[in-house]
Amino acid sequence: MDSNTKKYIINNLKWPANQYISNYFALFFPFLFIYAGLSKYDDDESALTLIIVGISVLIYMIFRIESERRFKEIFFNKDLSTSEIGKLIESTGWTLMANSNASGIIKLNTSSSFLDPGQTVTIIRVTKEKVILNTRPNGRAFFTFFKDILNYNKVKQILAK
Repeated sequence: MDSNTKKYIINNLKWPANQYISNYFALFFPFLFIYAGLSKYDDDESALTLIIVGISVLIYMIFRIESERRFKEIFFNKDLSTSEIGKLIESTGWTLMANSNASGIIKLNTSSSFLDPGQTVTIIRVTKEKVILNTRPNGRAFFTFFKDILNYNKVKQILAK
């Protein structure tokens, strides 16, 4: 991660949109449902169903993309270095991918299973008492079953000890 991306994340608490361009292309499919429903609206009784399904899927996809971009703040009172934070979190069974004291960035992967490809957790050290955290699926899982909230609470609990 370069310094401009890191500054953008710290200022806006979300990933830059250019890292999610491929996810935004997926929004094309709900628009197909909506277009098909609008074009057959007078002729077909199922057109309204197509429009409703298209709008529902569109809203869900936008919510998912934006929730994957968002970072959450965690405040703690311990005097820990970035590498110590990474080692503490790694002790929970997550795999440490990157841990840099100089840049203040920690990347971890949560465990995966047959139905869950796992999550990538990115932690950025902002100040001595504050880190920001983002968690997003490794693959293109349609449902994450609120894993981002569970990961956030797990990290918050570890740092509060």
